[in-house]
Amino acid sequence: MAVVRGSWVVGVTKRTQAGLEPAPTRYANVDLDVYADVPLDGFVRALGEEALVLYVGGTRRKYEAHVELASSRMAISADDTIVELIRLIRGLPRVHRQTWNSARRREFNLGIEAGLEPHSFELSLQPRTLKAIADVRGVLVITVYAPDLRKAVPPVTRSRTRSR
Repeated sequence: MAVVRGSWVVGVTKRTQAGLEPAPTRYANVDLDVYADVPLDGFVRALGEEALVLYVGGTRRKYEAHVELASSRMAISADDTIVELIRLIRGLPRVHRQTWNSARRREFNLGIEAGLEPHSFELSLQPRTLKAIADVRGVLVITVYAPDLRKAVPPVTRSRTRSR
């Protein structure tokens, strides 16, 4: 049973603005995050046009690069995204593969956008995907983004009354 308090509908396990449909939890994407002691510009360029650069930069032995697949917004699975990123890494020229191998951190960051439904959300990866991550000395990181309730709140409209 839901109880209305002000403009909030309070249920047993979750709250949502009255009259709004809660956004579902969903898999968002996988980013490749690399942290190294050397600049990563050449490494990122060597990944080719299939990699979309989100950020590359840094200073004084604290460099980082964040990329995703250019095709990753086309609703491909987390498994397929990771496998394609690994294919790009395995295809690197030797000098850039050495940059990858010497990096301080090599993360496959799986993003999930949390919603208010369903109560639980599962995303499993195939054993071959996990083995491929380990084979290139990467780690799996899972990032869950909280729901942005500001996007779900309808704009407040105020009616003006004229005084005579």
